[in-house]
Amino acid sequence: MLSYRKALWSLVITANLAVASSVQAQYETDFPGAMQPFSDVNLENYDFQWFAPPITEQYGQDTIDPNTGIFFEYHRLFMNVSRGETAPGPWDGDATYGNRLDFGYMTDDNYGWLMSGWRLDGPSYDLVNRADFNSFEVNRTWRLDQFHKGFWIEPMVGVRYAQFNDKTHVIPTPIFVQNNMLLGQLGGRMFSQRGQWTLYSTVRAFGGQNWIFRGNEEDYSNGVVGGEFSLGAAYHVTREITLDVAWQHMYFGTGIGRDPNFQDSDDMTFSGVAFGFTLNR
Repeated sequence: MLSYRKALWSLVITANLAVASSVQAQYETDFPGAMQPFSDVNLENYDFQWFAPPITEQYGQDTIDPNTGIFFEYHRLFMNVSRGETAPGPWDGDATYGNRLDFGYMTDDNYGWLMSGWRLDGPSYDLVNRADFNSFEVNRTWRLDQFHKGFWIEPMVGVRYAQFNDKTHVIPTPIFVQNNMLLGQLGGRMFSQRGQWTLYSTVRAFGGQNWIFRGNEEDYSNGVVGGEFSLGAAYHVTREITLDVAWQHMYFGTGIGRDPNFQDSDDMTFSGVAFGFTLNR
């Protein structure tokens, strides 16, 4: 098991380096230094005035520039997790809590990095739906020129490692199914500030390979595809601190193993609400 995990992390690092090198030639002319991580984080010009009054303009004006520099986000998740096809009531889902962290930076030349991590601690219903979920992703991001009425779009390309452990059948059978997914992804973030409010949406599409381990049973693998979507609103308490709420949805359309007795290809959905705060984004 440990050797499989080491191999997966090696693939994550290799894939990230491959993404960076493959697009370097294209962007180093238009975005000087864009493929040099952390080389252009301009901390000297960052005044750290977290509690300065928020910058606001009237609705529809195109005069509010988005923040640059290092940013950080924390969200508490309240999610519904779908059940496996062989579980009682497979059309139902069960509630659980979790956390999501996002951090990274955006330079004055409109390129940067985004790292994001998920953790769901449940649900915790034996013989019905018991599981946990972990995810970590690294994305290269760019910020396009401002669109009509102050909208901004930030495309991204990256890699994600996700692990889903289905423990529904541990009792009475001491076997659970572990899904280890290495995924490439494309996506973007769109946002616009209106007075003290920022409206935003993010979308990601991903696909890759899932290595499925079943204890003493034979291991197998599946291709997996899916996507992630969020829609939210953030209120600027100060210039750089916002409080926000969002609808968060993640869907794996195929390739998930859930029952240890079958080499199945199940789908899976997480959907719910995220509450949190943002610093300098």
